Amino acid sequence: MIKKKNIALFVASIGFGGTERVVARLASELVKHYNVTLVLIYENIDLPIHKDVNIICMTTKKEHYDNSSFFKLGSFLLSAYKYPKIIKQNGIDISISFLIKQNIINGYTKMVNPKLETIISERCFPSKTYGSFGKQLVKHFYNKNGSLFSNSIHINQDLQNNFELKIPAQVVYNPIYTREEKPAFLDYSNSKTPFQIVAVGRLNPVKNQESLIKSIALINELVSLNIYGIGALEEELKTLSTSLNLNKTITFKGNSNTIDQEIVKHHCLVLTSLSEGFPNVILEAMSLGVPVIATNCMSGPLELLNDNEEVQIKQGDFYKAKYGLLVNVNDNKGLAKAITYYKNNNSVRENYSALSFNKAKQYDISVIGKQLKTLIDSRVCVE
Repeated sequence: MIKKKNIALFVASIGFGGTERVVARLASELVKHYNVTLVLIYENIDLPIHKDVNIICMTTKKEHYDNSSFFKLGSFLLSAYKYPKIIKQNGIDISISFLIKQNIINGYTKMVNPKLETIISERCFPSKTYGSFGKQLVKHFYNKNGSLFSNSIHINQDLQNNFELKIPAQVVYNPIYTREEKPAFLDYSNSKTPFQIVAVGRLNPVKNQESLIKSIALINELVSLNIYGIGALEEELKTLSTSLNLNKTITFKGNSNTIDQEIVKHHCLVLTSLSEGFPNVILEAMSLGVPVIATNCMSGPLELLNDNEEVQIKQGDFYKAKYGLLVNVNDNKGLAKAITYYKNNNSVRENYSALSFNKAKQYDISVIGKQLKTLIDSRVCVE
């Protein structure tokens, strides 16, 4: 009988963010093949975790978007002290970490325990996310690990070109749970009712909801926008919405643990990020057959919506990609034009609905789980 290897998945918490959803899904899939321990810095578990996954929280603290820098530094240092001990106490054969703080700690753990196999996962576009100090930490600690996987070829290229990454790197895209049958297409033919738009993401500068709100103000037609997510900019964005007389048009909905059930109620989903790793919310919408509009930011949208084929988009306009519409980053006029185009072209949306639903099947958890298992097994030979 083959003995299951012991693996650890290391992330700050299991909240409502994209990375957290990925880790929760991977834990439930990998437990079929390994003894899985989920190690968290904070005691936040907002998503379901498979009953056979062992969960260890290093603190009883809660992670919030407004936690002070001192709080975050203290949690980081405490985790760097505790994590190597947890690895040893639980007989972990391979440690897999997600995001920069955990990746740094994983590299440090490898330094003090050279026999441990470590894999790190980068989820952000580094050059647009990390400052000079973060860049130096990435350069030093990432290369202490055994290998890396990200969710975009552009992330790997950026790490190799600008962060001196030398360890093996590959792409494992984000997993989703796809459906056998596509949900009913949400028709829009009654101009007397609002065209329903949805946006999902943390309310922080990189998600750039400010651009979306300003774009809505440019549309002289009946639309409605629901924004899901919480974050440090919530009050500022609400104030902006009020100043533009959009209180009856825009609703801030907070977090939802059934976000797929909310997305499917809308005519289109819009992502306005300045940068991304590989945006889960686009995948979620595609798997529901909800047409997407996204900024052509680095990275992810181009890979998802146009098979990574480069495009040129005129300022103030949009591009009809293979599986949705692309606009330039921070182009409010272009975004307003794209939304209006969807609103007035029901057949175009219906076509994108079918195309994107079929495209999303490539990212089903069963497919992505096998890819990650192959990577893990390449680092640790199964007995």
